[in-house]
Amino acid sequence: MKCLLLSTATGQGHNAAAAAVAEALRAENCAAETMDVLNSGKRKVSRKVSGLYAHITVHEPRIFRVLYRAGEKISSPKRRSPIFYLNALYAGRLYEKICRFEPDVLVCTHIFSAQSVTHIREKYGLDIPCVGVATDYACTPFWEESALDRYIIPSDALMDEFAGKGIPKEKLVPIGIPVRTQFQRKIPKRDARRKFGLSSDRIFLVMGGSMGYGKIRELTAGLLAAVPGSQVAVLCGKNGDLFRRISEITGAVPFRYTDDVGPLMDAADVVLTKPGGLSSTEALVKRVPTVLTHPIPGCEQQNAAFLSSIGAAVFADDTESAVRDARRLLCDAGCAEKMTEAQKKYIRKDAGRRIGDFLIDFAKSRKKG
Repeated sequence: MKCLLLSTATGQGHNAAAAAVAEALRAENCAAETMDVLNSGKRKVSRKVSGLYAHITVHEPRIFRVLYRAGEKISSPKRRSPIFYLNALYAGRLYEKICRFEPDVLVCTHIFSAQSVTHIREKYGLDIPCVGVATDYACTPFWEESALDRYIIPSDALMDEFAGKGIPKEKLVPIGIPVRTQFQRKIPKRDARRKFGLSSDRIFLVMGGSMGYGKIRELTAGLLAAVPGSQVAVLCGKNGDLFRRISEITGAVPFRYTDDVGPLMDAADVVLTKPGGLSSTEALVKRVPTVLTHPIPGCEQQNAAFLSSIGAAVFADDTESAVRDARRLLCDAGCAEKMTEAQKKYIRKDAGRRIGDFLIDFAKSRKKG
Protein backbone atom coordinates (compact mmCIF):
# COMPACT_ATOMS: atom_id res chain seq x y z
CA MET A 1 0.00 0.00 0.00
CA LYS A 2 1.11 3.56 -0.72
CA CYS A 3 0.14 6.47 1.53
CA LEU A 4 0.72 10.16 0.87
CA LEU A 5 0.67 12.36 3.99
CA LEU A 6 -0.08 16.04 3.45
CA SER A 7 1.06 18.52 6.10
CA THR A 8 2.81 21.86 6.55
CA ALA A 9 5.13 23.48 9.06
CA THR A 10 3.03 26.03 10.97
CA GLY A 11 4.52 24.69 14.18
CA GLN A 12 6.09 21.23 14.09
CA GLY A 13 3.16 19.26 15.56
CA HIS A 14 1.45 18.56 12.23
CA ASN A 15 4.69 17.27 10.71
CA ALA A 16 5.39 15.20 13.83
CA ALA A 17 1.96 13.56 13.54
CA ALA A 18 2.61 12.80 9.86
CA ALA A 19 6.01 11.33 10.77
CA ALA A 20 4.43 9.10 13.42
CA VAL A 21 1.84 7.74 11.00
CA ALA A 22 4.48 7.23 8.30
CA GLU A 23 6.66 5.36 10.79
CA ALA A 24 3.77 3.04 11.69
CA LEU A 25 2.93 2.35 8.04
CA ARG A 26 6.52 1.59 7.11
CA ALA A 27 6.64 -0.91 9.97
CA GLU A 28 3.86 -2.72 8.07
CA ASN A 29 5.88 -2.62 4.81
CA CYS A 30 3.76 0.17 3.34
CA ALA A 31 5.23 3.04 1.34
CA ALA A 32 4.64 6.41 3.02
CA GLU A 33 5.73 9.85 1.86
CA THR A 34 5.11 13.25 3.45
CA MET A 35 4.59 16.42 1.44
CA ASP A 36 4.39 20.06 2.54
CA VAL A 37 1.34 21.32 0.66
CA LEU A 38 2.43 24.96 0.85
CA ASN A 39 5.42 24.05 -1.32
CA SER A 40 3.33 22.36 -4.00
CA GLY A 41 2.38 25.48 -5.98
CA LYS A 42 4.45 27.63 -8.34
CA ARG A 43 5.84 29.50 -5.37
CA LYS A 44 7.09 27.58 -2.37
CA VAL A 45 5.56 29.62 0.44
CA SER A 46 5.80 27.25 3.41
CA ARG A 47 8.82 29.00 4.95
CA LYS A 48 7.19 32.43 4.65
CA VAL A 49 3.84 31.30 6.06
CA SER A 50 5.51 29.37 8.87
CA GLY A 51 7.74 32.34 9.68
CA LEU A 52 4.75 34.66 9.82
CA TYR A 53 2.92 32.19 12.07
CA ALA A 54 5.92 31.95 14.39
CA HIS A 55 6.30 35.73 14.55
CA ILE A 56 2.65 36.34 15.41
CA THR A 57 2.39 33.60 18.02
CA VAL A 58 5.65 34.52 19.76
CA HIS A 59 5.60 38.32 19.47
CA GLU A 60 1.94 39.22 18.89
CA PRO A 61 -0.19 36.64 20.73
CA ARG A 62 -3.07 39.10 21.08
CA ILE A 63 -3.30 39.37 17.31
CA PHE A 64 -3.30 35.58 17.04
CA ARG A 65 -6.11 35.42 19.62
CA VAL A 66 -8.19 37.83 17.54
CA LEU A 67 -7.50 35.86 14.35
CA TYR A 68 -8.39 32.56 16.02
CA ARG A 69 -11.66 33.91 17.38
CA ALA A 70 -12.49 35.33 13.96
CA GLY A 71 -11.82 31.90 12.49
CA GLU A 72 -14.21 30.31 14.99
CA LYS A 73 -16.94 32.76 13.96
CA ILE A 74 -16.61 32.47 10.18
CA SER A 75 -15.86 28.74 9.96
CA SER A 76 -18.96 26.79 8.96
CA PRO A 77 -19.93 23.64 7.02
CA LYS A 78 -22.47 25.79 5.15
CA ARG A 79 -20.02 28.19 3.49
CA ARG A 80 -16.38 28.56 2.52
CA SER A 81 -13.99 30.96 4.24
CA PRO A 82 -11.22 33.00 2.59
CA ILE A 83 -8.77 30.43 4.04
CA PHE A 84 -10.43 27.71 1.95
CA TYR A 85 -10.00 29.69 -1.27
CA LEU A 86 -6.37 30.47 -0.46
CA ASN A 87 -5.72 26.74 -0.13
CA ALA A 88 -7.54 26.17 -3.42
CA LEU A 89 -4.92 28.28 -5.22
CA TYR A 90 -2.28 25.55 -5.24
CA ALA A 91 -4.74 22.65 -5.57
CA GLY A 92 -4.08 22.07 -9.27
CA ARG A 93 -0.36 21.47 -8.82
CA LEU A 94 -0.99 19.42 -5.68
CA TYR A 95 -3.39 17.27 -7.71
CA GLU A 96 -0.66 16.66 -10.30
CA LYS A 97 1.74 15.49 -7.59
CA ILE A 98 -0.91 13.23 -6.06
CA CYS A 99 -1.51 11.64 -9.46
CA ARG A 100 2.22 11.04 -9.97
CA PHE A 101 2.56 9.35 -6.58
CA GLU A 102 -0.60 7.23 -7.09
CA PRO A 103 -1.40 6.71 -3.40
CA ASP A 104 -3.98 4.24 -2.12
CA VAL A 105 -4.91 6.66 0.65
CA LEU A 106 -4.35 10.34 1.43
CA VAL A 107 -3.83 11.58 4.99
CA CYS A 108 -4.22 15.24 5.96
CA THR A 109 -2.63 16.26 9.26
CA HIS A 110 -3.30 19.97 8.70
CA ILE A 111 -6.47 21.85 7.88
CA PHE A 112 -4.73 23.56 4.92
CA SER A 113 -4.21 20.21 3.20
CA ALA A 114 -7.72 19.05 4.11
CA GLN A 115 -9.20 22.13 2.44
CA SER A 116 -7.04 21.80 -0.66
CA VAL A 117 -7.91 18.12 -1.02
CA THR A 118 -11.60 18.95 -0.63
CA HIS A 119 -11.31 21.42 -3.53
CA ILE A 120 -9.44 18.81 -5.59
CA ARG A 121 -12.19 16.24 -5.00
CA GLU A 122 -14.86 18.72 -6.03
CA LYS A 123 -13.07 20.09 -9.10
CA TYR A 124 -11.16 17.10 -10.45
CA GLY A 125 -13.20 14.18 -9.11
CA LEU A 126 -10.32 12.68 -7.11
CA ASP A 127 -11.46 9.21 -6.02
CA ILE A 128 -8.87 8.21 -3.43
CA PRO A 129 -9.78 7.56 0.24
CA CYS A 130 -8.98 10.72 2.21
CA VAL A 131 -8.51 10.77 5.98
CA GLY A 132 -7.96 13.73 8.30
CA VAL A 133 -5.94 13.48 11.52
CA ALA A 134 -6.73 16.10 14.17
CA THR A 135 -3.67 17.10 16.19
CA ASP A 136 -5.42 19.08 18.95
CA TYR A 137 -7.86 18.14 21.71
CA ALA A 138 -10.52 20.34 20.14
CA CYS A 139 -12.22 20.83 16.79
CA THR A 140 -10.18 23.77 15.55
CA PRO A 141 -11.65 26.19 12.99
CA PHE A 142 -12.05 25.20 9.33
CA TRP A 143 -12.06 21.40 9.73
CA GLU A 144 -15.81 21.57 9.14
CA GLU A 145 -15.21 23.16 5.72
CA SER A 146 -13.47 20.00 4.51
CA ALA A 147 -15.16 16.94 3.05
CA LEU A 148 -12.98 13.92 3.75
CA ASP A 149 -14.02 10.27 4.18
CA ARG A 150 -12.94 9.87 7.80
CA TYR A 151 -11.56 12.05 10.60
CA ILE A 152 -9.31 10.53 13.26
CA ILE A 153 -9.79 12.46 16.50
CA PRO A 154 -7.95 12.32 19.84
CA SER A 155 -10.71 10.98 22.10
CA ASP A 156 -14.26 9.64 22.10
CA ALA A 157 -14.98 12.41 24.63
CA LEU A 158 -14.65 14.85 21.71
CA MET A 159 -17.18 13.14 19.43
CA ASP A 160 -19.99 15.54 20.25
CA GLU A 161 -17.78 18.60 19.80
CA PHE A 162 -16.64 17.56 16.31
CA ALA A 163 -20.15 16.45 15.32
CA GLY A 164 -21.56 19.70 16.69
CA LYS A 165 -19.35 21.62 14.26
CA GLY A 166 -20.97 19.81 11.35
CA ILE A 167 -18.69 16.80 10.74
CA PRO A 168 -20.91 13.69 10.38
CA LYS A 169 -20.56 11.47 13.44
CA GLU A 170 -20.23 8.33 11.32
CA LYS A 171 -17.02 9.78 9.85
CA LEU A 172 -15.35 10.26 13.25
CA VAL A 173 -12.82 7.67 14.41
CA PRO A 174 -11.59 8.28 18.00
CA ILE A 175 -8.14 6.68 18.10
CA GLY A 176 -5.81 9.33 19.57
CA ILE A 177 -2.95 11.58 18.54
CA PRO A 178 -0.05 9.64 16.98
CA VAL A 179 3.48 9.92 18.39
CA ARG A 180 6.70 8.36 17.17
CA THR A 181 8.15 5.22 18.77
CA GLN A 182 10.86 7.20 20.60
CA PHE A 183 8.09 8.45 22.89
CA GLN A 184 6.58 4.99 23.38
CA ARG A 185 9.84 3.55 24.67
CA LYS A 186 11.43 4.46 27.97
CA ILE A 187 15.05 4.30 29.06
CA PRO A 188 16.18 4.31 32.72
CA LYS A 189 16.26 7.78 34.22
CA ARG A 190 19.90 7.41 35.27
CA ASP A 191 20.96 6.50 31.71
CA ALA A 192 18.96 9.38 30.23
CA ARG A 193 20.56 11.88 32.59
CA ARG A 194 24.02 10.61 31.79
CA LYS A 195 23.29 10.91 28.07
CA PHE A 196 22.51 14.62 28.40
CA GLY A 197 25.05 15.52 31.06
CA LEU A 198 22.50 16.15 33.82
CA SER A 199 23.91 15.54 37.29
CA SER A 200 21.19 16.57 39.77
CA ASP A 201 18.75 14.07 41.28
CA ARG A 202 15.91 16.58 40.69
CA ILE A 203 15.40 17.49 37.05
CA PHE A 204 12.76 19.70 35.42
CA LEU A 205 12.33 19.84 31.66
CA VAL A 206 10.94 23.09 30.23
CA MET A 207 9.74 23.09 26.62
CA GLY A 208 8.61 26.02 24.50
CA GLY A 209 7.98 24.18 21.25
CA SER A 210 9.98 24.65 18.08
CA MET A 211 9.67 28.44 18.48
CA GLY A 212 10.80 28.71 22.10
CA TYR A 213 7.45 30.23 23.03
CA GLY A 214 6.44 31.44 26.49
CA LYS A 215 8.09 33.01 29.52
CA ILE A 216 10.81 30.38 29.51
CA ARG A 217 13.52 32.41 31.26
CA GLU A 218 11.22 33.46 34.11
CA LEU A 219 9.94 29.91 34.48
CA THR A 220 13.46 28.48 34.59
CA ALA A 221 14.64 30.97 37.22
CA GLY A 222 11.51 30.34 39.31
CA LEU A 223 12.02 26.57 39.34
CA LEU A 224 15.66 26.86 40.37
CA ALA A 225 14.71 29.22 43.21
CA ALA A 226 11.86 26.98 44.38
CA VAL A 227 13.91 23.78 44.41
CA PRO A 228 17.54 24.53 45.35
CA GLY A 229 20.02 22.06 43.92
CA SER A 230 17.80 21.12 41.02
CA GLN A 231 18.63 21.46 37.34
CA VAL A 232 16.35 22.72 34.59
CA ALA A 233 16.84 21.32 31.11
CA VAL A 234 15.41 23.83 28.62
CA LEU A 235 14.45 23.06 25.04
CA CYS A 236 14.89 26.37 23.25
CA GLY A 237 13.82 25.13 19.82
CA LYS A 238 15.05 27.36 17.00
CA ASN A 239 15.09 30.45 19.22
CA GLY A 240 18.77 31.42 19.34
CA ASP A 241 18.21 34.45 21.56
CA LEU A 242 16.45 32.28 24.15
CA PHE A 243 19.33 29.77 24.08
CA ARG A 244 21.81 32.57 24.82
CA ARG A 245 19.74 33.95 27.72
CA ILE A 246 19.18 30.52 29.28
CA SER A 247 22.92 29.80 29.05
CA GLU A 248 23.51 32.68 31.48
CA ILE A 249 21.45 31.05 34.28
CA THR A 250 23.33 28.86 36.76
CA GLY A 251 21.62 25.48 37.04
CA ALA A 252 19.95 25.74 33.64
CA VAL A 253 21.01 23.43 30.80
CA PRO A 254 19.81 24.75 27.42
CA PHE A 255 19.33 22.63 24.30
CA ARG A 256 18.83 23.82 20.75
CA TYR A 257 16.22 22.28 18.44
CA THR A 258 16.65 18.51 18.58
CA ASP A 259 14.89 15.41 17.34
CA ASP A 260 16.02 13.56 20.48
CA VAL A 261 13.25 14.82 22.77
CA GLY A 262 11.98 11.42 23.92
CA PRO A 263 15.12 10.40 25.87
CA LEU A 264 15.32 13.92 27.33
CA MET A 265 11.82 13.45 28.75
CA ASP A 266 13.02 10.20 30.33
CA ALA A 267 15.59 12.23 32.27
CA ALA A 268 12.95 14.53 33.80
CA ASP A 269 10.97 14.27 37.02
CA VAL A 270 8.48 16.87 35.78
CA VAL A 271 7.86 18.30 32.30
CA LEU A 272 6.60 21.85 31.80
CA THR A 273 5.42 22.52 28.26
CA LYS A 274 3.19 24.79 26.29
CA PRO A 275 0.08 22.73 25.50
CA GLY A 276 0.59 21.98 21.83
CA GLY A 277 -1.38 18.90 20.84
CA LEU A 278 1.71 16.87 19.90
CA SER A 279 4.16 18.09 22.55
CA SER A 280 1.59 17.50 25.28
CA THR A 281 0.74 14.03 24.00
CA GLU A 282 4.41 13.09 23.75
CA ALA A 283 4.94 13.97 27.42
CA LEU A 284 1.79 12.15 28.52
CA VAL A 285 2.66 9.05 26.52
CA LYS A 286 5.99 9.07 28.38
CA ARG A 287 3.95 8.98 31.62
CA VAL A 288 5.80 11.95 33.10
CA PRO A 289 4.03 14.37 35.50
CA THR A 290 3.24 17.36 33.32
CA VAL A 291 2.46 21.05 33.82
CA LEU A 292 0.88 22.87 30.88
CA THR A 293 1.73 26.54 30.83
CA HIS A 294 1.76 29.67 28.63
CA PRO A 295 -0.53 28.41 25.83
CA ILE A 296 -0.74 30.06 22.45
CA PRO A 297 -4.25 31.59 22.43
CA GLY A 298 -6.93 29.39 20.88
CA CYS A 299 -6.44 25.67 20.42
CA GLU A 300 -3.65 25.37 22.99
CA GLN A 301 -5.93 26.84 25.64
CA GLN A 302 -8.50 24.23 24.67
CA ASN A 303 -5.85 21.49 24.84
CA ALA A 304 -4.92 22.59 28.34
CA ALA A 305 -8.54 22.68 29.47
CA PHE A 306 -9.27 19.19 28.14
CA LEU A 307 -6.12 17.49 29.46
CA SER A 308 -6.44 19.08 32.90
CA SER A 309 -10.12 18.08 33.05
CA ILE A 310 -9.21 14.38 32.73
CA GLY A 311 -6.34 14.70 35.24
CA ALA A 312 -3.61 13.79 32.73
CA ALA A 313 -1.84 17.13 33.31
CA VAL A 314 -2.27 20.31 35.32
CA PHE A 315 -2.80 23.69 33.68
CA ALA A 316 -1.07 26.71 35.23
CA ASP A 317 -2.09 30.04 33.74
CA ASP A 318 0.90 32.02 35.07
CA THR A 319 4.54 31.46 35.92
CA GLU A 320 4.08 31.46 39.69
CA SER A 321 1.37 28.79 39.51
CA ALA A 322 3.46 26.70 37.12
CA VAL A 323 6.42 26.72 39.52
CA ARG A 324 4.18 25.84 42.45
CA ASP A 325 2.50 22.96 40.59
CA ALA A 326 5.81 21.59 39.32
CA ARG A 327 7.29 21.61 42.82
CA ARG A 328 4.20 19.84 44.17
CA LEU A 329 4.45 17.11 41.53
CA LEU A 330 8.15 16.68 42.31
CA CYS A 331 7.67 16.43 46.08
CA ASP A 332 4.29 14.68 46.35
CA ALA A 333 4.64 11.11 45.04
CA GLY A 334 0.93 10.43 45.49
CA CYS A 335 -0.05 13.42 43.39
CA ALA A 336 2.39 12.47 40.65
CA GLU A 337 1.20 8.85 40.64
CA LYS A 338 -2.45 9.90 40.37
CA MET A 339 -1.58 11.96 37.29
CA THR A 340 0.37 9.20 35.57
CA GLU A 341 -2.53 6.79 36.20
CA ALA A 342 -4.84 9.23 34.41
CA GLN A 343 -2.35 9.39 31.54
CA LYS A 344 -2.43 5.60 31.24
CA LYS A 345 -6.23 5.60 31.30
CA TYR A 346 -6.91 8.30 28.72
CA ILE A 347 -3.83 8.71 26.47
CA ARG A 348 -2.98 5.85 24.11
CA LYS A 349 0.65 5.00 23.53
CA ASP A 350 -0.11 3.03 20.38
CA ALA A 351 -2.26 5.56 18.50
CA GLY A 352 0.23 5.68 15.62
CA ARG A 353 0.10 1.91 15.09
CA ARG A 354 -3.68 1.86 15.43
CA ILE A 355 -4.02 4.67 12.87
CA GLY A 356 -1.70 2.79 10.51
CA ASP A 357 -3.83 -0.35 10.85
CA PHE A 358 -6.99 1.68 10.27
CA LEU A 359 -5.59 3.27 7.11
CA ILE A 360 -4.55 -0.09 5.68
CA ASP A 361 -7.94 -1.67 6.38
CA PHE A 362 -9.84 1.40 5.13
CA ALA A 363 -7.90 1.52 1.86
CA LYS A 364 -8.45 -2.22 1.32
CA SER A 365 -12.17 -1.95 2.01
CA ARG A 366 -12.54 0.93 -0.44
CA LYS A 367 -10.75 -1.07 -3.14
CA LYS A 368 -13.06 -4.03 -2.60
CA GLY A 369 -16.08 -1.72 -2.69
